[in-house]
Amino acid sequence: MDCSTVSNSLGLARCNAKYGEYGSHGNVATELQAYANLHLERSYEYLLSSAYYNNYQTNRAGFSKLFKKLSDDAWEKTIDIIKHVTLRGDEMDFSRQSIQKSIRKNYTVELHELEALAKALDTQKELAERAFYIHREATRNSQHLHDPEIAQYLEEEFIEYQAKNIRDLAGHTNDLKKFVASNNGQDLSLGLYLFDEYLQKTL
Repeated sequence: MDCSTVSNSLGLARCNAKYGEYGSHGNVATELQAYANLHLERSYEYLLSSAYYNNYQTNRAGFSKLFKKLSDDAWEKTIDIIKHVTLRGDEMDFSRQSIQKSIRKNYTVELHELEALAKALDTQKELAERAFYIHREATRNSQHLHDPEIAQYLEEEFIEYQAKNIRDLAGHTNDLKKFVASNNGQDLSLGLYLFDEYLQKTL
């Protein structure tokens, strides 16, 4: 905190919104930007899935609505993280990648409904685990890094939200799995139609 100690009134390089050790030690600043990029990427993938289920061949309006909602939510979270990055005096780097390796390889759009739900559930778990990692980095209370503001932000805006999302998607996945298992995987068209109608009405 040496903004006011500069003798030359024009040389105020440290007069910015950065405080604490944000961006100076550890991975918090880097990982927060990478987290925004991860949300942006997943938003695009969800949007592709929404478009796939909304075409004339698949014609699953409920699944399309679900994936569109997930895409919109991820997009809004991306914007929110970028705003928070700038709030803390940093600049957004859209090439920033996490040091945590993603298990995701190529994204496949053309999946059966149950596979698509399972992949969406895995994606939400990935986002939650990444939030846990950043939270752990921010709260390890070491000599060099402890950022309760970032921790509170993650808890209020992401961790609680993702817990609900994971629970909802797990419920959808298991409900559809019961549809499939009850008929030994045969003649699923009616079950899928009813489940799709259910999604349209409840989302």
